[in-house]
Amino acid sequence: MRQPPGASKPVPGSDGQPLHGDMDQELLQDDSLIQEFLVESSELLDQAVQDLVVLESAPADPETLNRIFRALHTIKGTSGFLGFDEMVRLSHRAEDVLNDLRKGAYVASPHIVDLLLKVGDLLRSMLEDIRAKRAGAYDLEPLVSALEAVRTQAPARQDVSTPAEAPSLPQAVEKADEASDDGEPVRAPDAAGKDSAPAVAAKAAVSHDGPASMRVDVAKLDNLINMVGELALERNRLLQLSRSIETQNITLAELGEQLSRSTTRLSFITEELQTAGLKTRMLPIDTVFRKLPRIVRDLARQLGREVDLQIQGGETELDRIMAEQLGDPLIHLIRNSMDHGIELPDKREALGKKRVGTIRVEARTEGDHVIVSISDDGAGLDPERIARKALEKGVASAEQLRSMERRDILELIFLPGFSTREAASDISGRGVGMDVVNTNLKKINGSVELDSTPGKGTCVTLKLPLTMVIFPVLFVQVARETYGLPMRSVVETLRVNGDQIHVVEGRDVLHSNGKTLPLLRLHRILSVPGDEHQDSASSKAVVASLGSRRIALLVDRLVGEEATVIKPLSSFFGRCPGVAGATISGDGTVRLLLDVAALVGLANAPLHAPAGTVHG
Repeated sequence: MRQPPGASKPVPGSDGQPLHGDMDQELLQDDSLIQEFLVESSELLDQAVQDLVVLESAPADPETLNRIFRALHTIKGTSGFLGFDEMVRLSHRAEDVLNDLRKGAYVASPHIVDLLLKVGDLLRSMLEDIRAKRAGAYDLEPLVSALEAVRTQAPARQDVSTPAEAPSLPQAVEKADEASDDGEPVRAPDAAGKDSAPAVAAKAAVSHDGPASMRVDVAKLDNLINMVGELALERNRLLQLSRSIETQNITLAELGEQLSRSTTRLSFITEELQTAGLKTRMLPIDTVFRKLPRIVRDLARQLGREVDLQIQGGETELDRIMAEQLGDPLIHLIRNSMDHGIELPDKREALGKKRVGTIRVEARTEGDHVIVSISDDGAGLDPERIARKALEKGVASAEQLRSMERRDILELIFLPGFSTREAASDISGRGVGMDVVNTNLKKINGSVELDSTPGKGTCVTLKLPLTMVIFPVLFVQVARETYGLPMRSVVETLRVNGDQIHVVEGRDVLHSNGKTLPLLRLHRILSVPGDEHQDSASSKAVVASLGSRRIALLVDRLVGEEATVIKPLSSFFGRCPGVAGATISGDGTVRLLLDVAALVGLANAPLHAPAGTVHG
C-alpha cells in the first residue's frame, strides 16, 4: 500500500513494523545486504559532499559533476532495489539537477550547491535511521519542490569566469527556507535552508554510529591468513613433539633443542600475526579529513571569512579507534581557527595579509606515532591576554603565572571552561572546545602541543599512537607492587642520588643533566607502603613526557620492557584516576598501566590540591 508523501517507511527489523512490501521482505531481512548497502552508501555520500564543496569553486568541472552524479545514481538504484522509496525519490530529484548541470543547462550556483548538500544531509539521516532500525518521519516536499524549482526557474548557463548571483527561486524555496528555522538538524524541514548549518556538518563529521564493519585491503587479509597458516604449522610441530615425549622417543638434549627452536619460531610468528592483525584495523586518515571541506565551507559563509583549506597526508594510516576519537578534536580546532583565528577579509588586507586566510591540516607518521598538525595564518594567541583571563578566573595565581613559561601559559586554554571570549558565539567561545581536544587526546594516550605568535597564526600538533591494542610497556616496581608505563611516554631512566632531590616552593624536584624536573614519588601517589625519604643511591627515576612537558617518577626498581596487550578496566571498578588500563604478565599476574597524562596533570596541579589524588 502506497504511503502518503512525507511519511517514512518502517525500517526492517523494527519491532511491530511491517517490511517494505511483500516483494522485498526476503531482501530486507538479509542483514548482511543491508550492512553492505549502508557502508557503500555512506562512502558514496562522503565523497559526494567532498566533491560538492569542490564544485562550488569549479562549477564547470565535468569530472567532478560526473562523480557526484554517479554517486547519487548508485544510491538511488540500490535503495530502490531494497525498497527505500523516500531515498529513491530524493536522490532521483537531485540526480535530475545534476544531469542538467552536466548538460550545461545552468551553472552550479552556491544556492544549488546548498540544496544538494541538504540532500546529502537528509540521505545520511535516512541511512542512520535504517542502521538504527528505527522509523523516521521525513517531510520531503520543501526540498523536492526546491529542487524542481531549480530546473524550471534557474537562468541559462553563464560564463563561469564571472561569478553570478544566486538565482532567485520561487516561493517554494522561500517556504522551504522558512521551514528550516524550526526544524531539528539532519531532518527535512532544515533541508532547503539558505545556509547549511555548520552544526549539521559537524554532527555528520563526528558521528560514531556507523556499522561495526569496515573495508579491508585484500593484501592485508592475505598476509593475515598466511601468518595463521604458519601458526598452524608450528602447532603441528609442537603436537609431534608432545607425542615424542609420551612415547619417550626423544632424548632430553633433543627435547631442549627442539623446544628452543619452536619457541623462537612461535615468538616470531606471534609478533608477525599481531602486526598483520593490527594492519587490518588501520584506516587512511582521509576518512576523517574528507569531512573538513564541508565544515570549512559552511563556517566561512556564516562568519564572512574567505578561507583556503589545504590538506596533506590523507593516505597516512592509523587505527580505526584512533580515527573515531580524532573526529571531535579536529572539528573543534577547525571551528576555533575559523572563529578566533582567521580575520575578516577587510581586516586582513588592512594588516597587509591576503584576503583569503589559510588553514593547513597535515598528517604524517613518526615512528609508532601519527602526527596531525592544524595551523592557520590568523590572529594568533596573546599569552598576556590569556594570563589576565587566568588571573580573573582564579585558574592561576600571579606568582604561578610569573614562574610559567610562555608555552605553559598558552596551554591554559585547554582547561575546562576557559575562554578569552567576552561573549559566547554560536561557533565557539563557550570554553568547551579546547577542553574537548585535550580530553579526547588523553583517552587515546595522545598529547597536544600548542604554538602561536600574535598576528602570525597558531599551530596545534596532535600526537597519536598508531594503535591502542598492543604496545611496549616499561614495568617498574614500587614497594611490593609492579606497575606499567607506556614506553612511548618514557624518555629515559636514571639512577638517583640523594643530593639530586630538592624541594622548591613546596614541591619535590630532581636535578639531572643540568635540568630541573618535577618529581613524583609513586609510592605516595599510589598509596602503597614506601620510604617517605626515599632518595638513596638505590632509587631509580623514570623521565616521562606528555607533549612538551616532562616529569620524573621515583620508583624502587626497573623490572623491564615487554610488548603487551592493554585492556580497559571493567566498569565494575568505577573511575580509577591515574590508571589507564591493565594487562596480564607472563606469570599470570594482573598489572596496572599508569596514566602518564594524569601524572603530568598532578605535577602541574595547584599546591592546595588534596594529597594522594591523581587528576585525570
